[in-house]
Amino acid sequence: MKQKFTSRFFKNEKGSLSVEACFAVPLLAWAITATFVFFDAFRTLNVSQKATYTIADMISREDTRPIDDNYIDALYETYTYLAGQSGHPSALRITTVVMDVDPVTGDPILTLEESRGVKYDPMNNIDDIRARLPDIAPGDQMIIVESVQQWLPAFFVGLTAYNFREVALARPRFAPRVCWDTLNGCTVNPPTPSSASTDDGNA
Repeated sequence: MKQKFTSRFFKNEKGSLSVEACFAVPLLAWAITATFVFFDAFRTLNVSQKATYTIADMISREDTRPIDDNYIDALYETYTYLAGQSGHPSALRITTVVMDVDPVTGDPILTLEESRGVKYDPMNNIDDIRARLPDIAPGDQMIIVESVQQWLPAFFVGLTAYNFREVALARPRFAPRVCWDTLNGCTVNPPTPSSASTDDGNA
């Protein structure tokens, strides 16, 4: 008797649309909201990556005029504009390293030249980034651009605030090395972020 009742219950297709809607509408609303939040997270990640690569490319195109704090501040403003998250906390750090040669042993030695940041502490230990660096030839310089971009979900769907951390690497293009105002061997006038973007001003 019990088995017959159960079988009849599962075969019965009668029901109320309003009851079904009470189950389906919340799930549908959550799915649409979650799709928007996940899309926004991946969009922020992608834009932050591209903005970081752009900053690295800008620095790599500079000549031997020294980079100073004003230039770093301008790069930070450029990054926040490109990332499109000016209302959210972000940070930027620029570091240059060079592969020297030990005069005694002749072994290559990776040396930290200079590191400055905006809302980002300067790098003090090259070991923090060494694992992410490619092979560097003796005498070559590597530009390291690190960024942090905070992302906040518009709706709570199981995701919390997250800091996207990106690293972009570049080598100097038009000069043997990128200079800082604290290092010797550079010219006097610091560049502007738009300088050396093209050779003759034409695309």
